[in-house]
Amino acid sequence: MATPNISGIGGGPLDAFAPLQKGAAPEGKSFGETLKESIAQVSQLQQSAEAQARELAMGKSKDVAQTLIAIEKANISFQLMMQVRNKLVEAYQEIMRTQM
Repeated sequence: MATPNISGIGGGPLDAFAPLQKGAAPEGKSFGETLKESIAQVSQLQQSAEAQARELAMGKSKDVAQTLIAIEKANISFQLMMQVRNKLVEAYQEIMRTQM
């Protein structure tokens, strides 16, 4: 009795790594580039919030609500960036603790 040939249905978890195994460059931005862009965005939000607060303090702007919103956006984005940094440091430390 012959055994039937069963083929896979594809889309398995390792299929995502197929281009990497063949030496092709992954599509999209690298992790480092994405991280640099995110840090630049956080910095830009902080600079914008600082400029709006300065204008409000000097009397050039009367929109307190928009200034507070800009400050909170900068604060929340900074907090998120710090949490991502903490997770990266944790992951690095965990990798360094692994036994080989």
